Amino acid sequence: MKKAILFFTFLSLITSQSFAQTNGKENIVGKNYKINSTFLDEEREIQIYLPESYNTSDNEYPVMYILDGQRFFLHTVSLHQTLVEFKQTPEFIIIGINNIQDKRNITFSSGAKDFSDYLEHEVIQFVDKNFRTTKDRLLFGWAYGGGFVLQELISNPNVYTSYIAASPYPVFNKIKAIDSLIKQNNIKDKLYYYSSDINEGVVKKGTDSLNLFFNKVNPKSIKWIYQGLQGEEHRSTPYTTLYHGIKKHFDNYPELRVKNLTDFKDKGGMSYFYSYYNQRAKDYGLSSEPSPFTKYALTRKAIQENDYEQFDTFITIFKGQEFIDQLRVNRACSIAEFYQEHHKYQKSIEVYEGIITKHPNETRPLLGIADIYTLLNKNKKAKTFNQKAEALSKASTN
Repeated sequence: MKKAILFFTFLSLITSQSFAQTNGKENIVGKNYKINSTFLDEEREIQIYLPESYNTSDNEYPVMYILDGQRFFLHTVSLHQTLVEFKQTPEFIIIGINNIQDKRNITFSSGAKDFSDYLEHEVIQFVDKNFRTTKDRLLFGWAYGGGFVLQELISNPNVYTSYIAASPYPVFNKIKAIDSLIKQNNIKDKLYYYSSDINEGVVKKGTDSLNLFFNKVNPKSIKWIYQGLQGEEHRSTPYTTLYHGIKKHFDNYPELRVKNLTDFKDKGGMSYFYSYYNQRAKDYGLSSEPSPFTKYALTRKAIQENDYEQFDTFITIFKGQEFIDQLRVNRACSIAEFYQEHHKYQKSIEVYEGIITKHPNETRPLLGIADIYTLLNKNKKAKTFNQKAEALSKASTN
């Protein structure tokens, strides 16, 4: 009898553990809302994703409108989370505009006017009324939806800030209207970002023609960027385009990066550097002071290119030891080591001493300063620092 009780107790425990392991939580991304559209004469559904900080802040957010939300809404949310995590963009609200497949091409062509009115006067109005939004709006579409985005730039150039189109079609019949729009000179600061792959046939011919037009006219009111893709297909271009289009819209949000010192100087040097951060602060409410890592990244370019003069200029502008004290040990030591390579031994010693004061339990600055004293034939001082490093090493091993 006892064995039977133990058996059923064991069986019950196994069952409850198994149930606990498979009893997961729902993974919900955003909410769906239905809008009774006067312009479309039917009920339409939209999807809305609010950023993580939305419910714990009073912030207002940019809004990205995604045509064919049933296809691209979740992908855009995933992109948003990655871009925000790596500080490439601020948080923004995402609106998926769901479409009806058998009406899709008509919606974006002969039905474009009604659909445009639905977006501007019903969807955007609903979003702005119920959520904390800025007037910074992005619109994305693919294929016929991309053609619709281009038409929106022509017909409603001041509704959105950026117009992002993957494989837009048709394009040829809209170039004359774009030319007329530019000549009217009543728009400014708009981004039109569009793409196609080399194997997209008539789509590629259309985007090439548009690219030739923009190159010829070179409008100041529209910042146009054509992304020529390779290795994609018609169904995959929207994913690449979304990523790069969103990044380009927020291109002054990330910490500044330069390819090399030549790139830095070509951009305008320190004048450009600080103007970038002042504009960034104005646009996003961020600090106008560059981060310690950004300052170090610039300084490291000079180290990598062995440009002592530019290196010394950066250190001086960034306030020397005050800047170095904000760095990790290895980064700070690389500055001391560069001084040493250029026989600026006293400066190297001063940097090492600052690091040792701030990080007394690190061996690298102790060994570094010992090397300099050895080079200067101050063997007694070198021995002292080597012994300190050895003692720290033994202590950490134990």
